[in-house]
Amino acid sequence: MMRPVPMQRVLLLAPRTDLAALIDAVGSLGAVHLLDLPDQESWRGAVARPEAPDARRALLDRLRRIDALLRFHAPPPPEGPLPALPDVDRAVDEWSAEVDALRERRVQLRERAERLERVQRGLASLAPSGVDPARLGALRFLHAACGWIDERELPRLEESLARIVHGVTRLERRGARRLVLVVSLARDREALQRALRGVGFERLALPSDGDVSPEEAEVPLAERVDTAREQLAGLEAQLAARRDELAAPLAAARAASERELLRVEAAALVGSSACVAFLSGWVPRARVAALRSAADRATAGRFHLRVEDPRSIDAVRRGAEEVPILFRNPAFLRPFEALVAAFGRPRWGELDPTALVAVSFWTMFGLMFGDVGHGAVLAALGGWMLRRMPARRDLALALVQCGISSALFGFAFGSVFGREDWIPALWFRPMEDVGRLLRIGAAFGLVLLSLGFALGVVNALLRRAWREAVLGPHGALAAAVYWTAAALGLRWLASGEAGLEAGRLALVLGAPLALFWACSLASELREPAAGRIEALFQSAIHVIELLVRSIANTVSFVRLAAFAVSHAGLLVAVFSLAQTVSTTAGGSVLGVLVIVIGNVAVVALEGLIVSIQAVRLVYYEFFSKFYEGLGLEYRPLRLAPLGAKEEAT
Repeated sequence: MMRPVPMQRVLLLAPRTDLAALIDAVGSLGAVHLLDLPDQESWRGAVARPEAPDARRALLDRLRRIDALLRFHAPPPPEGPLPALPDVDRAVDEWSAEVDALRERRVQLRERAERLERVQRGLASLAPSGVDPARLGALRFLHAACGWIDERELPRLEESLARIVHGVTRLERRGARRLVLVVSLARDREALQRALRGVGFERLALPSDGDVSPEEAEVPLAERVDTAREQLAGLEAQLAARRDELAAPLAAARAASERELLRVEAAALVGSSACVAFLSGWVPRARVAALRSAADRATAGRFHLRVEDPRSIDAVRRGAEEVPILFRNPAFLRPFEALVAAFGRPRWGELDPTALVAVSFWTMFGLMFGDVGHGAVLAALGGWMLRRMPARRDLALALVQCGISSALFGFAFGSVFGREDWIPALWFRPMEDVGRLLRIGAAFGLVLLSLGFALGVVNALLRRAWREAVLGPHGALAAAVYWTAAALGLRWLASGEAGLEAGRLALVLGAPLALFWACSLASELREPAAGRIEALFQSAIHVIELLVRSIANTVSFVRLAAFAVSHAGLLVAVFSLAQTVSTTAGGSVLGVLVIVIGNVAVVALEGLIVSIQAVRLVYYEFFSKFYEGLGLEYRPLRLAPLGAKEEAT
């Protein structure tokens, strides 16, 4: 469980004529993490890369066109056989032409409806003034403009128009704005327009002869607006209906295009010679036999398969080639597998910390959020999500597990929805013994950090990094320094004294520190560019950093106690407020509401905060001792077989 799935590197040789069938077979198997063979050190220059940039560009262009047709509409999973690519091209062209025509018509109708509504508003503004817009449009030797202007800008407008013949008629007033009619000679049209723009003139939209046909002119404006809006709504309904009709065919077209794109990109990773194609990748050891059978069917036996163990590959031993990592954990640990993967995967040969992360997370969450009632709420919510929201299975499992942990610690603390007088405490009550809770938090941190140091040593040994296992910043010597200081600290906390005389204390604590400093100094002196003084200071900094970081990491776990106390304290405050409210008129109902709302707020907000703190302690305190997360994710080629119901991924 703490080791990833064992991998083997495979090399497939087959005739180039069978390459397409071989890629289909490998993709349908979904077990081969392909390597970029032409870029491999041992193959560089020996094989050619089958380039197909035009095919890739065409597929990406088709996918963009399909996305443009979907326009944020999530299509359903494709059902039935996937269409052939020529059929997809032809269908996408037809759909694009049809939908583009409908969208263009929609733009035209929307613009017309908006223009008519602007005219309607303009006429409504002119009606109280008695100005006839038809007569304004019939002027031949004059140019008229009607619109709104800030009344404070009128003097500036008059000043701008002083050099031309003009007239300004003030009409209706609304607040600080004035409706005005400005008239000038037709030859001064441009000068008038410049002056109006300079004062922020908002021109009214008025009807003109060119906007409508003679038949439309006979129809009242309000009726024309209603007709335009009805036409627009009908077209919107037509577009929505057509979009729903095309949803399934578009999903199938997208799945077929994505599948082909994956095939093209996979083919670009294959090396080839004049007659032979070379395909290489990593496969779980248990799937090698299935790969052999798939290759045999695809090539009618015309293939050769070479299988190599990672330990026999020089590039892997040197770290020049990464082995992809596939976790191997029980289903109930999947939520914490995702938590580990978010930080990064272990390198090949290292331990998978998922199980340890799960146990430590459960413990920290329960310690900070210990309450039987709150734990039951979380577990019930997780159970409901498992039944109703299968896509959120990992989150639902985490809620159930953390809820159970919270309930168990609730029994230990004797707390049910913040009430500590309903059940006895099987262990102790946090608010009554804060000092004990602080010691528990520090002790848990000490155990977890010690485990981190031990795992750091084990991982270094598994990678055959012998020097790092002993002398590294988290190696055996650094662990000895930490454990020595921790033992003395625990003795002092328990009895108030270190238990050793000053000389022996200096020897016990100073010996491992001096040895760590000496090894660090020797390591610095081996650097070609390092001088003696620089090496001396660097090694001293390493010693100080080890001490300070170890102390800080351990003290950081005191937050477990702080959040456990704050959890109990918040609930005490909730019940105190409820008791105060209950003394008022109708207070019993208000008191119950305060208790319910307070508990809901604590579960939602503090539950989230406690989860964040647990993740922080795992990432920054525990992982810092042994885990870098620099491993390569296992990403096999997966192609939905032609005619499959599932979407290509």
